[in-house]
Amino acid sequence: MRSFPPQVEDAVISSQDRFVWEAPAFMKFDRGPAWYFVMALIAVTLMAYAVWTANFLFAFIILLMGILLLLVGNKDPEKILVQVGDNGIVWNGRLMMFQDLDQFSIVYQPPFVKVLYIDAKSPLVPRLRVELEAQDPITLRNHLRQYLKEDMDLQSEHLSDIVARLLRL
Repeated sequence: MRSFPPQVEDAVISSQDRFVWEAPAFMKFDRGPAWYFVMALIAVTLMAYAVWTANFLFAFIILLMGILLLLVGNKDPEKILVQVGDNGIVWNGRLMMFQDLDQFSIVYQPPFVKVLYIDAKSPLVPRLRVELEAQDPITLRNHLRQYLKEDMDLQSEHLSDIVARLLRL
C-alpha cells in the first residue's frame, strides 16, 4: 500500500466521489432463543468432551468463543462510508489505490445478496466485502472494469459468507 502525506491523501480521498454510499461494516443476523439454545448445547457438549479428554486449552477456547459471540455478536453494525472514484476505493476513510488492488467481483442476487468483493494484490490484506445497498451494480461494474480485473468465476458468495449466513454467525 502506498503512503502519501496526510494533506495529499485527504485530497485524494475527497476526490473519490463517482459512487458514494453507506454500507454496514459487517453482516448481522437475527437470532432467536432457539439459536442460542442450540449454540449453548453445542458449546457445553464440546467443553464436556474437552474436559473428558483432558484438553483444557480446547475447553478454554470454546468458553472464550462463546463469550465473544455473546458480547460482539449482538452489536449492531456501524455504517461505513464507501467511496469509489477514479483513483481507488475508500472504505471508512482508508484509501486503497487501484494499483494496490488485484480484482473485484459483484455478486448480485436480490433481495438476499448484493455484494462487492475486492481482492488486494498483497496476500496480507484481507478480502474486502462491501454491501451494495441501493447502488446500481451495472454502472459500478462498468466503472471498476476500467481499473481492475473482474473475477468472472465467482457466481455466488464466498463459502465463508454462506456458512456465516446459514449459522447466523
